Parts: sequence; C-alpha cells; structure tokens
Amino acid sequence: MNINSKLRDLLIDSGLSESEAITYIELLKRPAEKIFDLISRTKLTKSTIYRSIEKLEDLKMIERSDKTIKALSLKSLVADLKMTELKLRKTVHKIQQLAPFLHAPVDAIEEFQHLYTTDQMIDAYLFMSELDYNKNLEYGDFESFAPVVGGLPILTKFRDNRVKHATHKAICTTTGPYTKYFGSKESEQKYKNNVELLNLDFNNKWVLLSDNRDYVLINNMEDPEYPNSLLVKSKILADVQRAQFNNYSQMIGNN
Repeated sequence: MNINSKLRDLLIDSGLSESEAITYIELLKRPAEKIFDLISRTKLTKSTIYRSIEKLEDLKMIERSDKTIKALSLKSLVADLKMTELKLRKTVHKIQQLAPFLHAPVDAIEEFQHLYTTDQMIDAYLFMSELDYNKNLEYGDFESFAPVVGGLPILTKFRDNRVKHATHKAICTTTGPYTKYFGSKESEQKYKNNVELLNLDFNNKWVLLSDNRDYVLINNMEDPEYPNSLLVKSKILADVQRAQFNNYSQMIGNN
C-alpha cells in the first residue's frame, strides 16, 4: 500500500468522507487553480467537490485564495481528533460512573453530581471535611489523589477543617510523601504490612465518607489527563461503604 492509499484510509477512519479524503490528497499532490480543475482531476461531481472543500476549510486542512486552493498540514485535524478523543473519554467516564447506580431504586439516590474540574473536585473534597460527623472515613490511593487537588495546601485545609468536627480514620493502600507527611512513623509501621497483606486494588481511587452522614465522594485518577469525582448522597451506598471500611479496619487492626 502506497503512502497516499494509507493516508486515504486514515482520513476516512478519522471521520472524513471518501470524497473529502480524495480531495485533500489531490491537493497535496498539487494545488488547484480553480474548482473545475479539481473536478477534472478527481472525477467527482461539482456539488461533491464544493461540499468537500467546505468541510476541509472548516477543519483548516486547506487554504483558498483568489488564485489557488492548496493543502495545509494535518496539525489542525490532529488537534480536532484529540479534542474529540477527550470528549469521548469524558463521556466514557460519565457512563462508567453512572452504570453502577442504574439498578438502584429511584429514591435511593438523593444527590448525584459528576465533578470534572480541579476546582469542583477541591470544593467537594473540602465539603466532605465540613460535614457534621463523629468519624471522617477515607480509604484508597491517597498518593495519587493528593496532587490532583493541589497537594499540601488543600490537604492541610481539609485536615484543619475536619479536626474541628471529629476524628479521622484512613486506610492508605499506597505510601509516599503525602501519607508520611500526615501520618506518624508508628502508624506507618503498624499498618503498612497489614494493608499490603489485604491485597486491595484501590490504585487511583480515593473514597471519602463519614460514619453518620450519607454523602460519599468517589475520586478517580485512572486517567491522569482526566481525573474526576463523583459526589453521591445515598444511605444505601453510604451504608455499603461504611461496612466495607469497617471490615477493612478490622482486618488490619485499625480500631
């Protein structure tokens, strides 16, 4: 397969029509002075050429002047594809987050919010520290979550907020500078091996909840370019998360 044939297939795979791909490749070979020149060279109809030119101009893949129509680089198309990819990834994350709740009774979910920007994630994180609770509960991959919300300044603010309300219980399944900053050496030595023995798969997930409030914040960092959070108020979900947290705590002796 020659390079033009390969490019044609890739352009079609990227969403261009066959006629748009043919028109672009023909202009790559040689600029055209007039539309009728392109019609003659591609054997496409006049209306098809006009539609193709319009689409390629919108994508900034070609440039028209009074004298010529010429092909530009594929940078604009690549940028457009990356943006489309990002939008699709966002849609995938939304569907993944929504899917587990589809079979829950309608009245079981009181609130349900997708959070996509850093500011939204920070606001939700700090909101969880200000709830009226006896114990603030957290578990998962703290090290991956910490940089997403800006590191120590926000983490410290969260800590300051929560100590005004109640105690804090956390199960960090990963260790690193943030965990060591907020935890004592004694705690790290006491729980690290036990957590590892649990073989919990919470990489890139950090969950926050409380012992007597029904909000659950689920933070997902699996896609480094698109971290996101889900804030849910549901007694059913909160009860499940509390039971899970208590089960893990008992298994590692975190009482």
